[in-house]
Amino acid sequence: MNSQISKGKKIRVLAASMTLAGTIVASAIATNSAADALVKPTTFKVALIGDMPYDDLGRQQAPNVISDINKSNVSFALFDGDTMSGKNSECTDAAYPAIKTSFFDKFNKPVFYSVGDNEWADCDRPSKGAFDPNSRLALVRSTFFGSLGGYISLGKQNTAIKVEHDPNYPELTMFTYRKITFILPHVPGSANNASVTAPKKVYNDLDTDGDESEYKARDAANVAWINKGFQVATTKKSLGIVVVLQANMDWEGYLAQNKEYTAAYDNVKQALLTNTLAFKKPVLLQNGDDHWFQMDMPMNETNGKLVQRDKGLLVANFTRVQTFGNGFNHWVELTIDPKNPLLWTITPKLVAANLSAH
Repeated sequence: MNSQISKGKKIRVLAASMTLAGTIVASAIATNSAADALVKPTTFKVALIGDMPYDDLGRQQAPNVISDINKSNVSFALFDGDTMSGKNSECTDAAYPAIKTSFFDKFNKPVFYSVGDNEWADCDRPSKGAFDPNSRLALVRSTFFGSLGGYISLGKQNTAIKVEHDPNYPELTMFTYRKITFILPHVPGSANNASVTAPKKVYNDLDTDGDESEYKARDAANVAWINKGFQVATTKKSLGIVVVLQANMDWEGYLAQNKEYTAAYDNVKQALLTNTLAFKKPVLLQNGDDHWFQMDMPMNETNGKLVQRDKGLLVANFTRVQTFGNGFNHWVELTIDPKNPLLWTITPKLVAANLSAH
């Protein structure tokens, strides 16, 4: 889903654009001194990407992004979904192994993938071949994740990082690396595949969209997975947590004004709020979906419940970064430095070959 950008979001884009040449440091709560005393992990870097190769332009430019990342000193890449276009890429059986071969297999770093909507939930669109979305989700799982006893590594074969998968939802993964816990639920755009009927915005060019039973079961699994990930981080005395998902979950309320059914994200957002307040240390949310770079601190609360925009109290240990995507094929470098009291340093990495002349 590539949502219409509101006036307020355009202002945020401008603010981000003004700082692209430099490094943007995320504001977060200082790390817990007791955890620091237990271990002295070293600084490392991670590539944050999403919404590619997507379409013809992306297929031309994604190799430049991969080359840039391969030449960098990042430890691995986090991919926040949407490997194909939401309208013009047909969800044929052959499309999935082709994406694995032509995109993921080209990385010389491990890649960890949080699933988007365009590769399955939107496949019932006539322009994408009018496939059954659940059959396409099965292909996503078998092609990119595998199953118990035969899980799949993307990019360079991962031998150093122990990855945990949910046994019923193999795309739900988590791991801890150098005292940072990474949690990848499965939260796509297109209203999280919840049942939607016009006049609410539908995403398949028809009058109704979504699958309520699939959505509710996966939503419950996502909440349980996020809860478990925070518990693991607490047990391991992790210094911070990174959560990776695809959807722009409408923290500000602008998409709901555009008749989008954003209530489908309420349970995941509440789980993030409740756990972030209890964890107290830095939490970073990575999402894609809208294709343009943004960094903000969008979580506000009153009495443990989310409130939007300039209301409530700022949750100061929660930061969000939205990655570049189709039309803006670049990447974001995340530096994690335990000696930095803010923990995260977020740097947009512009790929010169993918920049257009003005």
